[in-house]
Amino acid sequence: MPTTKITPPYIIGIAEKPQAANRLAWAIDEKNKPEKVDIKGVSVYLCKRDRKKIIIVPAIGHLFTLSQIGENWLYPALDFRWLPTYKEGKSKRTKKYVEVFQSLRSGTKDIIIMTDYDREGEVIGYLILKYVFEKENAKRMKFSTLTKRDINKAFDAMEESLDIGFLNAGLLRHYVDWLYGINFTTALSSSYKRITGKFKLLSIGRVQGPTLFFIVEREEKINLFVPIPYWKIAAEVKMGGNNFSVLYFKDKIDTLAEAQKISSECSSLEGTITDIKSEEKPIYNQPPFNLSELQRQAYWFFKFSPSKTLKIAEKLYLKGIISYPRTDSQKLPMTLGHKNILSKLSQISKYKNLAEEILDKKRFKPFEGKKTDAAHPAIHPTGLPLDNQSTKDEKNLYDLIVKKYLSVFAGPGKKIEKRVEISVNKHIFYFKGQELIEEGWMRYYKPYVSFEEKNTPDVKLNDKVIFNYIKHEKHFTKPPNRFNESTLLKKMEDEKLGTKATRAEIITTLYTREYIEGIEIKPTLLGESIIRVLSKNFPLIITPSMTRDLEEKMDKIQEEKRELKTELISIQQELTKTLKGFHKKEELIGYELATDLHLMPNNNEQLIVLGKCPVCKKGELIIVKNKKTKKRFIACSAFKDPKIQCKATFPLPQYGNIYPTEEICEYDNLPMIKIENKRKTIISCISMDCPSKKSDKNGK
Repeated sequence: MPTTKITPPYIIGIAEKPQAANRLAWAIDEKNKPEKVDIKGVSVYLCKRDRKKIIIVPAIGHLFTLSQIGENWLYPALDFRWLPTYKEGKSKRTKKYVEVFQSLRSGTKDIIIMTDYDREGEVIGYLILKYVFEKENAKRMKFSTLTKRDINKAFDAMEESLDIGFLNAGLLRHYVDWLYGINFTTALSSSYKRITGKFKLLSIGRVQGPTLFFIVEREEKINLFVPIPYWKIAAEVKMGGNNFSVLYFKDKIDTLAEAQKISSECSSLEGTITDIKSEEKPIYNQPPFNLSELQRQAYWFFKFSPSKTLKIAEKLYLKGIISYPRTDSQKLPMTLGHKNILSKLSQISKYKNLAEEILDKKRFKPFEGKKTDAAHPAIHPTGLPLDNQSTKDEKNLYDLIVKKYLSVFAGPGKKIEKRVEISVNKHIFYFKGQELIEEGWMRYYKPYVSFEEKNTPDVKLNDKVIFNYIKHEKHFTKPPNRFNESTLLKKMEDEKLGTKATRAEIITTLYTREYIEGIEIKPTLLGESIIRVLSKNFPLIITPSMTRDLEEKMDKIQEEKRELKTELISIQQELTKTLKGFHKKEELIGYELATDLHLMPNNNEQLIVLGKCPVCKKGELIIVKNKKTKKRFIACSAFKDPKIQCKATFPLPQYGNIYPTEEICEYDNLPMIKIENKRKTIISCISMDCPSKKSDKNGK
């Protein structure tokens, strides 16, 4: 690699990642031959254009992070500052990138922000601008693909300023996420340690909380679900010389008696065709991909997790093969140059025939959806082929994106739906069939769409029908399905939790923190415990409405309809109020977490839970130790709850091991315990006044 000394003055271009810097430099250099220069082990690119020197320098995502001002592990923590991430121990490799920018500062006469055009990209560029170059503003390039055409177009039409709306919305997201993350991590972890004497990192973010709540809520519905029996009538008939399964007009029969009655009234009888309906219907196209829909389809077809899909899509984007993936848009404006993209795709053997068909029809207006994005169009191919180093996963996702893009230039498909009704002894059965008459867009989206044809019998009105059999079958209603990553992503989108860029990361975080588990997602004991405790004490933290309100505020700030400072102060005030309440309940919350997780207060022993408290009916009877006397006794877990303050206690023998049993005393309905020592094992009621103990003393 050349070791050219870069002489000032020069223009600095700030790129978000090394691969993006490489493609930007290649496109911007007037000969498409930028000079690669090594500074501190980082490749920067010296370009020449219009007699100017432009040095394109990469970051590796965020080079700065928020850091607490003041003592750690105290809350509320409201004061923060930006520091290089390597100083916070988060990413040591960012140090050399910060140092490269610092080394070039003195010779810089102008700066162009070339990061991804979205909230995060705006923040990444701004923080380098502010904390390295000590400037508040710079020129801004805006592009949606890393193709030569789009990069040069963006360079020639660059803005004179950052997008302040994007920037402030992005900054508020960082501030709010930091405030919620640091404070509730401290609060939950401190309450747990206060009771158990054991440190455990417990956290719940402002988006993680409501997302975890949905999972716990779904699990509770599954656990409480009671299957209800119902019956279906199954029948087979002979029509037009062939056998067909037919359906009874009522999908569910509520009682066995009714099902038996229908079966008996129709058995061994001949039916008559009383109605034939045939209707041509369109099969409408589907919109282009935004990130959420791409993630759902990739999960369905390839079992890619949402985070994996985003990772692969970003790789394809950085290679210039697809457009920017972090988009909500279902729009493909004509300014993208669809004819040019299709012409390039026609040069790729796999897509040659399909692309040429569209080009021959000269119909370049795509089918679009309703959703928009302030910065980027829907995800689409640029026309560039995959390189030889592409992985199987990259090939699969690229094929899905290309096929989707091709399909939006075709019209709807067409099908004929046919329904035949059969009457037998005043009961109606029916058969539904369908036939494809025009593939339309489905031709271009294969193999990711299919149509199941169901041939209809050749019959006419009043034809007689022979019933081969009629029977009733018992079924049960089913509980709701657990979420998988795809359906959870859809739920988050529907509830407006997080953004297209953060939802997959939130799900990954819940797995990493061991709050959820499994492909069919279920909460762990820890996840359930946190939601149960917060639902009881601070439900606002886990309600979707709070997070939605924050997202709406960010949107208003992006539209420059609200002020960043005003909204931040308001959020800090609300958070302070909530955290003061948390302080008051810290010990209670610690007890509830310890009880749920079966940990003995101030000990690492297992917490022994004996059953429901007979006094308050809300707490659990647990074995605790007096801090001063070290004597053990039974108490109600709700004794610290300010609303309950249950005083129920029962003495215990101070020697031997004690175990819970599932037995209830027949005399006073209190839990029975097993007391085990060297001499003997006894099963005893927890009450010293139990009649059973008086009987024992009398020798009975």
